[in-house]
Amino acid sequence: MSEDHIDWGYLERKAWEVLKKYPLCDRCLGRLFARLGHGLSNKDRGRAIKTSLIMTLHKMIIEGAPQSIFTDVAPNIGGPASGLYRKLTGQDLEERTCAICGGRLETFIEEAVERAIPLIKAYGVKRFIVGARVSPPILEREERIKEEYKLEHGESIRAEIRREIGKLIQERIDAVAEFERPEATILVEFPSGAVWIQVNSLLLRGRYWKLGRMISQAYWPTPEGPKYFSIEQALWPLLKLTGGERVILHASGREDVDARMLGTGRPMVVEVKVPRRRDIPLQEMEETINKSNRWVKIALEGYATRQDITLYKSEEARKEKTYKALIAVEGGVAEEELRKIEEELTGRVIMQRTPTRVLHRRPDILRRRRVLETSCKTLTKTLAECLITAEGGLYVKELISGDNGRTTPSFSEILGRGAECVELDVVAVKL
Repeated sequence: MSEDHIDWGYLERKAWEVLKKYPLCDRCLGRLFARLGHGLSNKDRGRAIKTSLIMTLHKMIIEGAPQSIFTDVAPNIGGPASGLYRKLTGQDLEERTCAICGGRLETFIEEAVERAIPLIKAYGVKRFIVGARVSPPILEREERIKEEYKLEHGESIRAEIRREIGKLIQERIDAVAEFERPEATILVEFPSGAVWIQVNSLLLRGRYWKLGRMISQAYWPTPEGPKYFSIEQALWPLLKLTGGERVILHASGREDVDARMLGTGRPMVVEVKVPRRRDIPLQEMEETINKSNRWVKIALEGYATRQDITLYKSEEARKEKTYKALIAVEGGVAEEELRKIEEELTGRVIMQRTPTRVLHRRPDILRRRRVLETSCKTLTKTLAECLITAEGGLYVKELISGDNGRTTPSFSEILGRGAECVELDVVAVKL
């Protein structure tokens, strides 16, 4: 009986064609047909295909086919063929090494799981994903076999490694593979066996209030120590609570170091790098921060995502902010002059070149920002207080002084004499 006259199905025929040339372990054979059937692992699928093939070949031998139809391919089939091979030849089968994984995949998956579990536990991770790096020659061999035999129902060895490691971890510890909000990525490398963890930051959404002046937003180190106390320093107690390595503040804009942040507070996302604890109640974290200093207060509203950080940054030009400015006017200012300022500036687009005071660190560009509302009152002969609501990104101090004509119109331009911002507070940030 020739091979051309063997009556078998698609799986047996394709498996026979492949295994005549390439020795494959159960996993690597099963993976070539991974999208056929449901609820089977590739290991089980490959073993089932081999078993069916062996039974079919045995039937052919019983019906008169030469034993070589089986014995020639048995070393490439491997373990499942050993019993029939011994029965027919009286010898033990010498299995050949898998042409794709080199016979290492099964052991690799088990060892990777054993190495990954302590890493997950060490960082208190409850939600994870698995990433796999596979040697290019292995990927190339697998693709070559698929193309050579026109196998259209397979998956990649990378996909199997990710899935099987994730499944086994879930079975053994209290953690789940979750793609939407993973706390860490377990990275594995085949066939080297390297396993490491990439811990995602803990992201907290909230607001901060800056109750004093000369407080910077970001940590500002100098050789003599921090230049100013900062909002980020106020958040450092989170490091002790979470075991994290670093705190980064992502805020919706920033106020000058000498300006207070009052009223509604400023929206922010707090990022804790490489935390070892994540299960701390928001209230406990908030209280710990607020007890640690008297000048910065925060409120934590929930957990955040990277998309929240992007939103806070990208929407800067469209946010409304309200400022309270204490203004000193050269030669004094009258109520009717303040009414003129309100009329001139409310609804007006301000043309503003980068202020002189920040030119050393920012490009010299022209900004257009709208003043939405202005309300002023006199406090003394030379002092006025103004509430100014404007689009985000407007430099309010320069709106008042004019910055030698770099901002127009300005308080100074409208009054026809010098005006300076003595104190500035941010009282509302609308996101």
